[in-house]
Amino acid sequence: MRSLFVLITAFFLTFSASAHAAWEPIGVTAGVNVERKTMPESALFAFRGEGVFDVSIGLLTSVLKDADIAVEWVDLMTEHAVLRDAGENKNLIYESYGLPWPISDRDYVMYETYGYDTDKKIFTIDYESVKDAAKPPVKDLVRAMAYRTFWRLTMVDADTTKIEVEVFTDPKGSLPAWLINMIQKDWPWKTIDGLVKRATKGDIQSDPAVAGW
Repeated sequence: MRSLFVLITAFFLTFSASAHAAWEPIGVTAGVNVERKTMPESALFAFRGEGVFDVSIGLLTSVLKDADIAVEWVDLMTEHAVLRDAGENKNLIYESYGLPWPISDRDYVMYETYGYDTDKKIFTIDYESVKDAAKPPVKDLVRAMAYRTFWRLTMVDADTTKIEVEVFTDPKGSLPAWLINMIQKDWPWKTIDGLVKRATKGDIQSDPAVAGW
């Protein structure tokens, strides 16, 4: 009986440690600190990127909300489309990503939800995979799953913004975990770098929703 108690206790301690695992730094590239975290009951890592950049939150927000230009700056993205309006600041969206040969390309159907925190001067976008008849499976693409993916922009001052992105997705299919982790580890810094460059290209208008922040 005592042995059983010890085994059960050890299990829950291990599970709790995994569930609350700390972020592990893996490098800094293009001004972006990239970290990874072990996720419970998964061989896949969650990845996040964070950095402070000399670009206004209004410009960055406008880029994040513009479905027509997403493929210009999001790493590996080949298509981004709004399938329908799903409520205030919420869309049902479709995205596809081209992966290195010979890996099959992936796609997602997700809810995309915007959030404005005027008091804290923070803008967020959260993504969650869903099943929806609006976009049936596409031939030659593997339908992937986004478990926890979001952007957070925090205004530092009128011309400076802290950018954070976190991604925990399962590409599905038969890919080994080590290969998935290798592909995904560069996505945060490449995509933040793409966001900053696109926002400062000169053709973007600041989001009026953050005017006065």
